Amino acid sequence: MGTVGRDDDRVAGGGADSGSLTAVRMRQTARRVLALGALGGALFTVGLFVRLRCAVGRCPVPHARRLLDLDAVGSLPRLYITALFLAVAVLAARAAVRVSPPARWWWGLVALGAVVLAAAKSVSVHSSAEKTDGQWVTLVGGLLLTLVGLPALWWAGRRWSVPAAGAVTFLLALYAAAALGLDQVTSLVRALSGGPVSLALATYLEEGGEAVTALLLLARVARWLPPRRSD
Repeated sequence: MGTVGRDDDRVAGGGADSGSLTAVRMRQTARRVLALGALGGALFTVGLFVRLRCAVGRCPVPHARRLLDLDAVGSLPRLYITALFLAVAVLAARAAVRVSPPARWWWGLVALGAVVLAAAKSVSVHSSAEKTDGQWVTLVGGLLLTLVGLPALWWAGRRWSVPAAGAVTFLLALYAAAALGLDQVTSLVRALSGGPVSLALATYLEEGGEAVTALLLLARVARWLPPRRSD
C-alpha cells in the first residue's frame, strides 16, 4: 500500500517516474477494457443466439429468454450498457473532485450526462418516447439535443482548458450517432421485411453498436482521468 501511495504522489507531482507510471496505468486500463469488451461480446452473442432460436420456434424458458434478450428492459445486455454509463459517471465524478473550477464544472456535466444516459437506457426511454410521440418526433428531438448540447460541451471544455474535452465529446457524439442512426436501420428492416431473423440481426447491430461506443467512451474517460492531488 505504501508503494502505491508513493507512486500516486509521483504521478500527481509530475516527477521523473510519472511517464512510466502513466504507461502502467494505461496498460491496466487496456486490460480492463478488453475484459469488459469480451464480457459484452459474450452477452450480446448469447442474446443473438436466443433471438435466432426463438425465430425458429425453439425459445428457452421465458425467464431465461427475458434475461438474455438483446433489448428487453432488465435484460443483461441492456444492463451491461447501463453499467458502462454508470462507470463513466463515477470516473467523471472522480475527475471533478481532482480538479479545480471551472474544469470541475465540465467534468460534473459529463458525470450528470452519463447518469442521465444510464437511466434512459435502463428504462428504455427512447423506445417509450417512440411509442408515445412517434419515431420521427423522437429522432428530431434526439438530434436537436445532440446538435445543441454536444457543441456546447465541447466549447465549454475548450474554454476551460480541459484536455479531455475533444475526445470525450467526440465519443459522446459517436454514441448518439449509434443510438439514433442504428435505431433507424432497425426500423427500416422492420418495415421492409419484418422477418424474425433479419430483425434479430438488426437489433444485435443496434444494441452492439451502442455497447461498443459506450465502452470506448469509458476507456477514454479513464485515459484522461486526472491524477490525485498531492497532499
